[in-house]
Amino acid sequence: MFKQLRMAAVIGSMLVLGACATGRSVVDLNAPSASPNPQNGTAIRLVNVVDNREFQIKPRSADIPSLSDSKINDRSITERAYARKRGGFGKALGDVLLPEGETVANQIKSAITTGFRRAGYRVFDVNSTDTDAQTAIPVSANIMQFWTWMQPGFWQLTLHNRIKVSLDGDLPALKDGLVVENHYQDGMQMVLDNDWTQTASQALVEFSDKLRDSLLARSK
Repeated sequence: MFKQLRMAAVIGSMLVLGACATGRSVVDLNAPSASPNPQNGTAIRLVNVVDNREFQIKPRSADIPSLSDSKINDRSITERAYARKRGGFGKALGDVLLPEGETVANQIKSAITTGFRRAGYRVFDVNSTDTDAQTAIPVSANIMQFWTWMQPGFWQLTLHNRIKVSLDGDLPALKDGLVVENHYQDGMQMVLDNDWTQTASQALVEFSDKLRDSLLARSK
């Protein structure tokens, strides 16, 4: 019994130390591999990808976006935030942000673009000067959830990422709107900065695949 308790204490210490620095970290993501525009297919133009996530100072659970300081109304911070570190027993620590100049909206936009293109659509940016872009069907996206968090456990901890995005546009596949959700999780013994990247990046890949599958299913 004593050995088991001692082992649990060691593992608990590893989890706390593995959660790493208590301060804020800046860690980039790896968006899904870019796909070229198909030669044919319906042309769409991503006119708006809006980050409507709600941040709380002291959320009731770790899956709710939060920050380690009072800057939850500072868009220059919240638009880059995608995770919050926690100790081995769930104590909230520092934030995890994208580098300056990068945003969650841009990451989601890239994943949406990949999903549409892999479903056979030609996707143009709102600022594109391509001739086909001028007559492309406008599509907008609303980011309701994109967050990565840690769930403590006795033998291991689990990193989660949840994405929820709604899409609207005058397309048969988007009739009455389309909501795409994804929940990715991975178990590990400790969390380092690159684990936040890996978890959130893999979630974006799965989200992009789900968007493609939803578009193809609705187009039949």
